[in-house]
Amino acid sequence: MTFAPVHPSDQSNAGTTVPVGVARLGSWEIGVRRHVRSSSDLAAQYDVAAGTWEDTARRFGLVDSYGHALRRGRIGTGQRQGHGATRVLDCGIGTGSLSLALRGICAGPVEYSGIDTSARMLAQADMFLRGADILCELRRGSIDAIPHDGASFDIVTAAHVLEHLPDPVAGLREMARVLKPGGRLFACVTRPSLFGAFIKMRWRTWTVSERQGVTWLREMGLQDIGLCPLALGAVTRQGSTAFWATKPAYSDA
Repeated sequence: MTFAPVHPSDQSNAGTTVPVGVARLGSWEIGVRRHVRSSSDLAAQYDVAAGTWEDTARRFGLVDSYGHALRRGRIGTGQRQGHGATRVLDCGIGTGSLSLALRGICAGPVEYSGIDTSARMLAQADMFLRGADILCELRRGSIDAIPHDGASFDIVTAAHVLEHLPDPVAGLREMARVLKPGGRLFACVTRPSLFGAFIKMRWRTWTVSERQGVTWLREMGLQDIGLCPLALGAVTRQGSTAFWATKPAYSDA
């Protein structure tokens, strides 16, 4: 009897259940699926977590970890297109850790925007970002239906958001849609590991391998793809992976 894990790209019946794996015994095949959280359910769960999320961010050293990965990917350094401010969209902004990590990295003035499904997370982000003298336009919305026009941002980021979606590729497609030609995409996702298994059980998320992440980015038509392990505190040193890529300057996607 064998049991094979299923990648999110292999899913069907998106929005209701996601496949966990398939067990085979002779000519029998038994599929295991799990109900995903609806957008409203996920928003409610993060509303509950919002009050203590900044403590979680500090415990895992998210600002420093994100900052290290952003510098590795040269996100925001020497990438200003023409004149004016660099426009940044933080998808699933949470309490603003990724936007805080970008502070001081981007060359020149920056205009920050953020979306999140949780109203309480948005309130927390507003408080912490204002405390750091960062003004950010915040909207409630989901990464798989970003409430912004196409080709609007120089940098689009997402930290530990894609794996919550029934179809992570749909979220990446939306991120690429709102990215300007020549713009940079940056995403952190939970990788397969013991820590990843815990997160999967706690939040009903996917875990994403390095190979799968690179494949998705290529499918989006992105180029200059890079990645690095993301340290999350002292215990989960390889708990996540940071990916980055560039939208071709000639792209109209």
